[in-house]
Amino acid sequence: MLLYISFWSLFKGGIIVMPSSRKPLKRSVFIGCTTFILILCLILSTLTYFTYTDSLYESYEKRMSDIIDYVQSHIDIEDLSECVETGVESKKYKELMNFMDAIMEDFDIHYLYIVYPIIDEKPGMFNILSADTKYGRQYEPDGYYLGSISYADYAIDELKLYYDAMMTNDGRDITFFKDFSSWGYDYTGARALIDSKGNKFALLCVDIEISELLKDIGNYTFANIMLIVALGTIFIALFLTWINRNFTDPITKLEKSVVEFADIAHEQKDPKKLIYHAPDISTKNEVESLKDAIERLSVDMREYVTDMVDAQGKVEDMKSKVSRMDMVAYQDALTHVKNKAWYDDVTKRVDNDIADGKAKFGIVMLDLNNLKKINDNYGHDHGNDYIVGACHEVCIIYDHSPVFRIGGDEFVVLLEKNDLDNKDVLYQKLRDTFDKVSKDESKEPWERYSVAAGMAIYDSSIDKSMDDVFKRADELMYQDKMESKMARG
Repeated sequence: MLLYISFWSLFKGGIIVMPSSRKPLKRSVFIGCTTFILILCLILSTLTYFTYTDSLYESYEKRMSDIIDYVQSHIDIEDLSECVETGVESKKYKELMNFMDAIMEDFDIHYLYIVYPIIDEKPGMFNILSADTKYGRQYEPDGYYLGSISYADYAIDELKLYYDAMMTNDGRDITFFKDFSSWGYDYTGARALIDSKGNKFALLCVDIEISELLKDIGNYTFANIMLIVALGTIFIALFLTWINRNFTDPITKLEKSVVEFADIAHEQKDPKKLIYHAPDISTKNEVESLKDAIERLSVDMREYVTDMVDAQGKVEDMKSKVSRMDMVAYQDALTHVKNKAWYDDVTKRVDNDIADGKAKFGIVMLDLNNLKKINDNYGHDHGNDYIVGACHEVCIIYDHSPVFRIGGDEFVVLLEKNDLDNKDVLYQKLRDTFDKVSKDESKEPWERYSVAAGMAIYDSSIDKSMDDVFKRADELMYQDKMESKMARG
């Protein structure tokens, strides 16, 4: 029942007005799918790049290792060591040169060479053997021979790469590093050559151009990206076709019909005109179920809306009556200030503040003097005038604080915030006001208001509840009353 009331209230208030979509569902789905594919392309491309790069480097390292193993197997270490020491090319040296030249011809590598890096006072690269192709030997000789030293072709940082590789290599494993020099950007594999005396006299190296590696990586990555994009495009096309047929198009129809119904219902006072024209949707899914549910809801609304409006009116009437009852229950009938019941509720709230350690308040206790005399001499009507007039004066002084009538002639003022900050000024004003009015002979006896008063401020060190503060204010008020009686004789 509450559901129908809410729907009808929304329609009657004109709240269900569905504006043109600022973000059409089709566009949102397309953007979402495209974003997903782009992110997928980025992630898969990154994974492909790093995976393939690692794999390719491993493949090239295996290839370079095989070449170094193969070449070293044809090196007579002692003969080559002697050639380095004497600077004379032996027969085996020349055979090794021809063999390494053949390796250059048969394998796709950039350089194959044996060197010794020098990093002393005059850094340079000591050449032992530099392989070359048959064409290079004949037409473009590099000019390097056994014992030649290149000072200009290698930077000091590059020489340190070779030197560190030779010093750290144990002659069994292969050290790999990237080398950017005047010869190009290469990936180098190196193994130290150690003679029978344990001396590292040379470094056997093979180079593969990094550009070739990057080219292979780029081609493979690009091919994978194109494949992902192609598959993603096909996926988006198929997905959008499917989702448009089963969701977006039916939802668009449903939205249009609901908007039309909302326009009819807006400010509509005749329930018989609340007719919902359901769209033709046969998706066999939740969208169709939603269409059926809306259609049933519109029928139910049309059938019961009159009763619901009546019920809403009754509820509002009951709320009004409850408000009036609350006013009667918590307001003093004579003075219209808050009564004892309200004071008791406030006491609970203040006691909770005390328990939470955030209480800050004071209490002014007031008791009307001479009320019995007014009643006895001038009647209860003037006695009531006396009570109302005195209460009015208190309310004017403490206009920011609640005033409670807790007994026939007893009033309590709860001081908080601004009135608490100005407590002394207000209390003196209270004294002066009632002292003046009580002595004004121009007024009728029931207009000469007199009160006994006492004020106490909450002290967390001695007060455990609001009632403790009330009792201290009451004691001060009682002392004031006694002093007043004694002064009058």
